Amino acid sequence: MNSCARLTAMDAGQTVNKISNSPQNQLAPHALHFYVEQLTRQLLSTADSIDLTKTVAVGTILPSDLKNGFALPQASEFGLQIQESLITLSAQAGLKVVEFKTMSAIKIGDNYDAMLSRDLTTLNPQIQADYFLTGTYSQLEDKTMVNLRLIAVPSNQVVAAATDYIPANAMWSKTKIALKANQIYRGSY
Repeated sequence: MNSCARLTAMDAGQTVNKISNSPQNQLAPHALHFYVEQLTRQLLSTADSIDLTKTVAVGTILPSDLKNGFALPQASEFGLQIQESLITLSAQAGLKVVEFKTMSAIKIGDNYDAMLSRDLTTLNPQIQADYFLTGTYSQLEDKTMVNLRLIAVPSNQVVAAATDYIPANAMWSKTKIALKANQIYRGSY
């Protein structure tokens, strides 16, 4: 084998190794909740003027390019899970979190009981909150940029803000084959 062919074969092997070891193909070092905790710490460290006796409603974190604001995007799990983590972390930090998805009565089925809903007919139409905690995310190549804001009601003044990056695969677990966002993904064998 001549040296040019050997060099080309070695370069091709190194390229394959670089691709298989790229950040996009590796799992995130932490689960999504870890990154949301970092964002929450950043947000609360900038919230000097927040009154801890006031209530906070935590909204769904939506894609920054969402057009209508009324319907959740097809793959809404990311923003919904950030919302759930923010509710937990905000309550643990001492904020008075208002759960506005609480139904007026518990719904009991054969195999479940439900206390939360997104059906407007089952919810209290009057939500009392002094602050809104909301935000957006933007999908980048190998990470997602998340922007959070704590907004005083009714002035709409942003009293705290945070921005950070979350690895694009922070919600994924190590599986050989998985269906995510209606697409099949294969892990390494």
